[in-house]
Amino acid sequence: MSIILHENDYWNSLNKNSIAIPLILVSNATCLYYLFNDIHENLESFITTGRSDLRDFHAFPEEKEKLLISHWEKLGFIITHHIQQMKYMGYKVSITYLKVQNPETGLELSLLPWFLLPDRPYPIFTYIYAIWYYQITGKKSLSKTAAVTGKLFGVKELNKSTVGRSIKALENIIDTSRIKEPLQTKKTEHQLNEELDELVPEILNSAASIELLEERYGEMVKHLPPPINRPESVCCALSDIPPEYSEVIREEEVVSRKPRDVRKRPLRPHREKSKCVQRQLNFIDSHKLRQKRIGFIEICRCLVLDAAISYHKFLL
Repeated sequence: MSIILHENDYWNSLNKNSIAIPLILVSNATCLYYLFNDIHENLESFITTGRSDLRDFHAFPEEKEKLLISHWEKLGFIITHHIQQMKYMGYKVSITYLKVQNPETGLELSLLPWFLLPDRPYPIFTYIYAIWYYQITGKKSLSKTAAVTGKLFGVKELNKSTVGRSIKALENIIDTSRIKEPLQTKKTEHQLNEELDELVPEILNSAASIELLEERYGEMVKHLPPPINRPESVCCALSDIPPEYSEVIREEEVVSRKPRDVRKRPLRPHREKSKCVQRQLNFIDSHKLRQKRIGFIEICRCLVLDAAISYHKFLL
């Protein structure tokens, strides 16, 4: 469960009242998460194109990472590298990101590229697309949703169970966070803030310990009103996504039927009924799929950062 922090002493203590911070605090943990947008160009290219000869990526540009580590170590912080594997466009890659710890309090800050979800196998835009596609197509088929999403983002392993769990997870987040307005689908000035060299020490020094944060805000979590459980809540939060991004399957072509065969034939031996198999989906061409994928990824980037800035939550 993530703790909801709005206009409180903790944020004011960061002296960043005029700057929104995409920071997430997870209860019963010792780590904060900061989602950043300015990722390594090789990783950015891979996310955009879905192609790369590399299988191991660093979240930060090499020179920037060295400067940040040097600066933070001089301030007495402990920096470690963490690796998470991710499946995308038929590849399984490893992404290395930084975790900064204040040794005096034990508080840690993980610096995650905006699309990465801790301990999840796929990038977040994959899950968000599946949730949104299921909603906008009338909630007709989880299996079809999984197949369409798997095709668009190259994750064939995605199944209807994962889609179903993701929908419930997002509904819970939206309800408990009281998200009543559409999340932003366009970049804002706040989402471009990347002053990490000074921001990270300020965050880690502003909180005495994770225990203090939980003591200060834990009651807020306990006394949240019960979830709204409105089926339209997800639709509302994702309502600014243009509907054309769901148009990834070709329209059915009219095929002329052959004349019916009326000849009498001997009865065939009885066979057990075969299981229903989903009909092969006829997708639009690869170029158009690529355009849909790139466009949706940019939209999801804005959604994710808006959720982190406005509600201090992962979308999943």
